[in-house]
Amino acid sequence: MRFVIIGAGGIGCYYAARLIEADQQVTLVARGVHLHAMREKGLQVKHPSMSFDQAVSAVTMEEWFETTSVDSVDVIIVCLKAMQTEAFAKNLKGWINQSSSARKPLILSLQNGVENEKHLKDSLGDVLVLGGIARRIGTHIVAPGVVEAVGPAEVIFGVWPNHETISQEALSRVNELLTCFNDANIPTELSTDINKEIWRKLIINNAFNPLCTLLEVETGDVANVANLQPLIRGAMEEAALAASAYGVELTDDDVEGMYNLISTFDSIKPSMLIDREKAKPLEIEEICGVVIRGCELLGKDAPYNRSIAGLLEFILKKDK
Repeated sequence: MRFVIIGAGGIGCYYAARLIEADQQVTLVARGVHLHAMREKGLQVKHPSMSFDQAVSAVTMEEWFETTSVDSVDVIIVCLKAMQTEAFAKNLKGWINQSSSARKPLILSLQNGVENEKHLKDSLGDVLVLGGIARRIGTHIVAPGVVEAVGPAEVIFGVWPNHETISQEALSRVNELLTCFNDANIPTELSTDINKEIWRKLIINNAFNPLCTLLEVETGDVANVANLQPLIRGAMEEAALAASAYGVELTDDDVEGMYNLISTFDSIKPSMLIDREKAKPLEIEEICGVVIRGCELLGKDAPYNRSIAGLLEFILKKDK
């Protein structure tokens, strides 16, 4: 299959390496010194089960839009920061609309947050948008063009928001992608209710990403600290409550399952902490804000999320 990975940071580069090793055609869209290094020296990806080091096709966003035809791409994997999705979706709509081809690429989001797929679907209409989760993976760009990754690096994806209405032709394309990922040693499952899975992931992200960023520690440093348990579980419960405001029903079992997943996984440095270290914008609104807004829609407060988000915003001002 012919892939393009938009926002090829740690996550995108790891999956790109797996796909390239499986003889798939992949273009990486990136920027800055990371892009320059990939162009000059190729991409290196180090994982306990693989070592990848070879030349790759890497371009800027502008170059890709200008030089790529719609019918030359089968799958677009979006790995951008969540605050960039809405603007990208509008640009992608213009690019797709310039083609008369009836067959449009599949759009797969592998991003933090729960609103990316809605932004993509609102802009792209009848284009098939897949929600996705990169689960049990930790990645870092340790140097420009060099990525280190740990974990099983599983993927769950499905038609957003669910598979209630999907044609046989669309299902065939989704199953083709599923087979492609698994053949590339990317353990992948198909979900018939991906919106629920995305909210389940937010339960973890919401509790650990902002807190670890605030304290400047890895997930394993806080997961089993007794004094932090009320804060962690309180934030997770607020996320589960907020989901119901958006039509997603989560239970105490979902909260417990997500807590057990992160507490037993290898300790990792969350993406938000990496962004803070690199002085990049943080996904506070996309991870905490959406929970606060969801609780407000239910006439409830979200004191744990409100406190963590407020402290993070205060520290960011001090960092400047």
